[in-house]
Amino acid sequence: MKLPLSLVSLSVISALFPLTTFADDSGFEIIEVTGHHQGSYSAVVPESATPQTDISGLLSNLPGASVNGNGPLTGIAQYRGLYGDRVNTQVNGMTLSSAGPNAMDTPLSYASLVLTERLEMVRGIAPVSAGTNTIGGSIQVIESQASFDEVSGKVAGQYQDNGERSYIGGKGNFGSEQHAVLVYADMLKGNENTTSGDDKAISPTTYDKTMVGGQYRYNLADSSGHDESIAIGYQHLETTNAGTPALPMDIDFIRTDRVKIEGQHDLNSWDMNWHIAYSDAQHGMDNFSERTKMPSMNARYNNAESQSYDALISLAQDAWVFGLDAQLSEHNSVITDPTKPMFNVDNFNGVSDNSFSAFAQWQQDINQWNWQIGARIKHYQTDADEVNHSMAGTMPAIKMLMTQFNNSDRSQSQTGVDLAINGRYSQTDKLSWVVGLARKQDSASYQQRYLWVPMQSTGGLADGRTYVGQADLDLETAYQIELGSDYQTDNFSLSPRIFFQRINDYIQGVVATDPAVIMAAAMMGDDNPMQFSNVDAQLYGMDLSATYQLNEYFNADMVASYVRGERRDISDNLYRISPANLNLGINYNVNNWIARIETRAVAAQNKVSDTQLEQTTAGYALVNLSVGYDAENWLLKAGVDNLFDTDYQDHLAGYNRVMGSDIAAGERMPGTGLNAWLSGEYRF
Repeated sequence: MKLPLSLVSLSVISALFPLTTFADDSGFEIIEVTGHHQGSYSAVVPESATPQTDISGLLSNLPGASVNGNGPLTGIAQYRGLYGDRVNTQVNGMTLSSAGPNAMDTPLSYASLVLTERLEMVRGIAPVSAGTNTIGGSIQVIESQASFDEVSGKVAGQYQDNGERSYIGGKGNFGSEQHAVLVYADMLKGNENTTSGDDKAISPTTYDKTMVGGQYRYNLADSSGHDESIAIGYQHLETTNAGTPALPMDIDFIRTDRVKIEGQHDLNSWDMNWHIAYSDAQHGMDNFSERTKMPSMNARYNNAESQSYDALISLAQDAWVFGLDAQLSEHNSVITDPTKPMFNVDNFNGVSDNSFSAFAQWQQDINQWNWQIGARIKHYQTDADEVNHSMAGTMPAIKMLMTQFNNSDRSQSQTGVDLAINGRYSQTDKLSWVVGLARKQDSASYQQRYLWVPMQSTGGLADGRTYVGQADLDLETAYQIELGSDYQTDNFSLSPRIFFQRINDYIQGVVATDPAVIMAAAMMGDDNPMQFSNVDAQLYGMDLSATYQLNEYFNADMVASYVRGERRDISDNLYRISPANLNLGINYNVNNWIARIETRAVAAQNKVSDTQLEQTTAGYALVNLSVGYDAENWLLKAGVDNLFDTDYQDHLAGYNRVMGSDIAAGERMPGTGLNAWLSGEYRF
């Protein structure tokens, strides 16, 4: 099974529109952004946060957002209780597939630290123009682009004491009136395992990552003054020897090349934006290079690869935006044992996962209301080749599962429809009210459909359970509502939201009942295998952001989030739901000096999934300090995270899968202890 070699230029992203930003000069504030065709946004810039090894670490600064962390470079976005493929996650406008069946190379791991200008999240119900699958919201990494008539650049670096983690990156833009070139490079290194507040080594958490790339842009603009250009960009990512202690294997290597060709044009007063992108990703992982393999354990090596395309085109004029888009991908994954050359398992073989969609969106001011209404129709096509297992001849249960899979109808074709309405009523120039309604649909991931033998290749669930898939899973269908307000004065802002969504055919693991699955899992040491299935669920909660200018030099900001996820078909909770949390910070800004003290408080999470044997976690509070000097062309900052070296367990970090470490196997992963850091950048 091969991907089509030809693609029509298709699209989803609308034309860029002016942004209005509310923030003070502290450099630490959460930014609230409102776009003409895009609705409400929350955003954070890397310079305003503590040093990160992965862009996903910025998510905790945004209302309703959090991160499922399976390792230092493996952060999966979560928004209002939904995560993984349900959250539309784009880097530089692209939606491209990862190589790893356990999401070790998450979408956000492809964001360059030095190139990232901001991490941007649609606040609330995402408009249909945001992407194909937005049932769980939409997150974008906005990166620097090659700019005309400009020579500029930046060199940045950071060092974190806990784990001896370092980073250095640089970018340069060289633009004339007609041509522009942007080049960049990131190098990240984790030399030691990080330690918890109880001085336990969190092993393995070392890593080595390099990212290089560039973009060339050609100016097509004429005397009319319209912005028109075409560009080609390239990125190479290389990650080696990186730990993922919440998963059964660690990263041996990830090697990915990405190419993007894009353009923006004026066509008789219509703004056209398009791009075509391609990714070729190779990924090796094992259970013996970075962690101790006990004598009773078998050595396993997984060699995975994926090729994917993303194509987009949109046309915008006045109140209207129309678009087409397509995402196509193929996945292969083979598991071997380096000590037993005959052992070979097709984890996934020739899996294709394709989607095609079209949307229309209208936005208009009517009296004191601003209405945004959109619809998207999308078609999903998935399939998989036959699989093989070298032990099928001696293990009847595996033989039965392999035969059932190979004889089944693996080709699936489904059509879904998204409808979204967002309204904003401006009561005064300071107060506005927000309402949103939507019906969203989403397809199962390829792991949920085509995992044929009990394994843990689950897209990063990190629950320690083995799963099998179900090829004919129905589309998830969510009915969403959001209510809120935005209040803004010269020195105070408050933006609360409440939300509720009812999801029919929600996909999660249920206890497997197939005797062959149970028998095969028992041979692998799991007495409670799971099968992906359609159930019914609901999520509800609230989140808010607020700022207050105390005086000329001091301001405060706050972000708070709460979400509850429940099964509707049985009395149970959804798995891996973020506990209630609050970030409260005080910022100081005088002349070029900046400082911040921040408290992050996280509540206990007792509403856990009994079906998935999820463990509860206790609440905790952390205190972080930082101070810096921000001059005209350079910035220097120093700080301490987890000032009191608090020992805590991060509910979203999964369970330890490493034998023989300081943390017992199956125990909740602890958070990082006291971490002193230094960062700086020079801009020209």
